Amino acid sequence: MNRDSYEHHGEPKRVIGVTDLIFISLGGQSPFLSVLTYGVEAYLLVGRGAALAIILGTVLVLLNGMVVYILSRKFTKTGGYFTYAYYTLTKRLGFETGWLYLLYSSMYGSAYVLGASYILSTILHISAVIIAVVILLISSIFALLGIKPTAKYAIIASLIEIGMMTALAILFMYSTRFYIYNPIPSNISVTTFALAILFGSSIPTGYGSITPLSGEVKNPERNVPKAIITVILIGGLLSAFDIYGITDHVIYFNLTANQLNLIQLIEDRFGIITLAFVLFAAANDGILATLSFMTATSRTMFAMSRGGFLPELLGKLESVRGPFNSVLVTIVTYAMIVVGGILIAGFNAFLAFTIAGLVSLLANIFVHLASDFSLLKLSIIKIRKRLSWFLLSLFAIAFSSYELLQSIRTSPPVIVYFFMGTIILGFLAAEVIEMSKETEDMEEDRNDRSMKRRLRSEDEKQEKAT
Repeated sequence: MNRDSYEHHGEPKRVIGVTDLIFISLGGQSPFLSVLTYGVEAYLLVGRGAALAIILGTVLVLLNGMVVYILSRKFTKTGGYFTYAYYTLTKRLGFETGWLYLLYSSMYGSAYVLGASYILSTILHISAVIIAVVILLISSIFALLGIKPTAKYAIIASLIEIGMMTALAILFMYSTRFYIYNPIPSNISVTTFALAILFGSSIPTGYGSITPLSGEVKNPERNVPKAIITVILIGGLLSAFDIYGITDHVIYFNLTANQLNLIQLIEDRFGIITLAFVLFAAANDGILATLSFMTATSRTMFAMSRGGFLPELLGKLESVRGPFNSVLVTIVTYAMIVVGGILIAGFNAFLAFTIAGLVSLLANIFVHLASDFSLLKLSIIKIRKRLSWFLLSLFAIAFSSYELLQSIRTSPPVIVYFFMGTIILGFLAAEVIEMSKETEDMEEDRNDRSMKRRLRSEDEKQEKAT
């Protein structure tokens, strides 16, 4: 295959092993930064029930993860959720799913930039905008270098992360002499707890960065499903353990929610050296999560371009750096979300993080609903042989639908309007693209018929002349 043909028609090289994939996805979860941001948000909502909310959030993610586990064994091309919907539902629903995955992944990755910027700016007294630009710059450089340097960085960074989180949880519980409290809250409304579960699910949902990379994974039928389950369990349970340890400390020493400043608490209880490790982990998480989801966003753009839904330029492939043009567009998108979010929130990075995070989580549930329906359709085709798939998909649809509706009910109206508006724009865009394709097909048919008539006319003239 020559260079021009490879750029426009070639598929990415399969260079990612299962270890690389697991640690890239753990980086996408950024469990430690998630505890400092999403975990604290869950605690502020339901107090002692935060650890339980994270565990139930992990169950929600695991349920949808089992659906994706099955689909990832059947579809191994680049594109993930877009590919599943494109081939099992309809092309338009495929576009809508890809469209909302782009919203989810770009908002989710950007939220981690904002979360890390908030934490670091609070301690270092540096502008959140400056910190955000530095994080974006480092993440962008790795993204432009290609998938292999990204995987190497992810392995080292994630191992440090796991060790840090385990040590911190044990230190907090050791400070209370391993006091055990009841994590089931009392007098909490169902809607508030549902919102806490949504924030809790944000931690293990980072596995969503795995499936768009399927086209670059060695032996994807085996390695992608294995990575999905491993990452959900490690990220979710480790984060729940951390939040339990922190809440254990808060309850034991009678701290109130309004007094909870986790960074300050770590410095006061465990000293400046521990704080230094925490700050390093927060900065590292911001880089790694952004990098992981930049990779996922760009691969989804690439797949949608190859499917004819985005400009052809985004489907161009380079032999070493992969879909380079899609990566460039992804970087610009993340920069616009981060800088725009900080400006809209009045330079309040935590508020910007909360907004971006909530939008991404609503989009994430919608995307997983699409994959649930994809599995439902596959199971109906051979329902006797796939009864377990049918039941799993129904349960996942019911659970995800309930969580989505409850979360919409308790979310700020502006965020709900933005989310619903994005869905409507996606359907309109799909309709316009489909109409333009039909027009092109009709034009090609007319040209073909015109060419055939001209050829027949020339043949008749030649016959008469002879």
